[in-house]
Amino acid sequence: MVFVILSNQQFDSKLKTNKWQVANQLAKKGHKVIFVDPPLRFKALKSLGKPIENKNDNLIIYKPINFLNFKPFSYLNTFSHLNVIKSLIQGLNTNNEKVVLYIYHFDFPDLREFKAKFEHDVSVYDCVDIYSAFPEYATGKKVNPSIVALFQKIDDFLKIKFNQSGLKLKAWVDDQEKWLCENVDLVFASAPGIVTRLNQWREDVHYLPNAVDFEKFDHKVKDPEPLDIKDIPHPRIGFSGAIDSYKNNISLIEKCAKTYPNYHFILIGPKKVSDPNLDLTQLKSMKNVHFLGEKLWEQTPSYFDHFDAYFIPYNLNDYTIGCHPIKYFEGLAAGLPTLITLSSVKEFDPDNYVTGDDEQFIKNIEYAINTDNADKRVVRKALAKQHTWSNKVEKQLALISADLPEKINTISCH
Repeated sequence: MVFVILSNQQFDSKLKTNKWQVANQLAKKGHKVIFVDPPLRFKALKSLGKPIENKNDNLIIYKPINFLNFKPFSYLNTFSHLNVIKSLIQGLNTNNEKVVLYIYHFDFPDLREFKAKFEHDVSVYDCVDIYSAFPEYATGKKVNPSIVALFQKIDDFLKIKFNQSGLKLKAWVDDQEKWLCENVDLVFASAPGIVTRLNQWREDVHYLPNAVDFEKFDHKVKDPEPLDIKDIPHPRIGFSGAIDSYKNNISLIEKCAKTYPNYHFILIGPKKVSDPNLDLTQLKSMKNVHFLGEKLWEQTPSYFDHFDAYFIPYNLNDYTIGCHPIKYFEGLAAGLPTLITLSSVKEFDPDNYVTGDDEQFIKNIEYAINTDNADKRVVRKALAKQHTWSNKVEKQLALISADLPEKINTISCH
């Protein structure tokens, strides 16, 4: 099949997300993939490069640019993108393979127009977050320099007026996701909370949790210790991923560090990705908390090799109820005691370390450090091995393939 993936995160982002994993798995399995980055706007002036990049024989990245997202300019954008993607499909020399429109980016500019005009056999909405609780949609706050924010505010105002019938923020998210649920062939969701949300508009939402690149984290021999943690004493409790206060429970991290002054908490990842209100003043003043900055995803397994435990101290809120963090299975694949606050992964918890209670979460850290052993690591790895990206994509492909005969029969009846 040919997959046209409308992504809401760039393919070349340092943080490799489920979109990147799924695209690569599809290409490995012999399908053709055109991965469409979210259209750049004002950042494009700093990011101009090749708009089309061939990653391999089966995977093409298209990097569209939209300087203005409101009508009538958005129509021109849509027309341009459709022509480019159509040309890319023709260049793949396909033998009448079925075309799958695979949507992650619910807010892709003029998505409804795009879908109506793009010839495809099956359409999919794969929802991996509760977008209505993102700061961008919950409050309208942007993480941008002031001059950029000003232009973006004007552009958004006109987009809301001319393209979204006056709907904005959460109301727009709800309306767009309702439309998707009613107008695509298949809906996937990566967490139980997302299934519940989308069920208000559609009953047959397929729950397919996030997964892991197992071999990447399952090391028989440890990687060399990264230089920037060599001088940090054990025990080390690690974290990786974007650091934002709407998602991460900053006060809980502070409590953990205060409770265990001899434990060292190592945080890897970019700060203020989507949260303009992030305040790390207290954490940065603590001697046993270490911010290592953003790393390439390919580098993170080397750090996991030298952690003693891994923790995911998330808030419990309208956003995280839809989270099924990729890093949870990565921690288990590395054999680490993995502590998390989210009930969405409770069914995959081999150690009973899932808890939404702060005090119990803190107690679990000490217990995990003191009771970890080789047998427990074997169990964790075995569980993670059952939940690979390859297995997840096979399930998605089975659902898509099953939908094709029905679509074909329906078309032939007309």
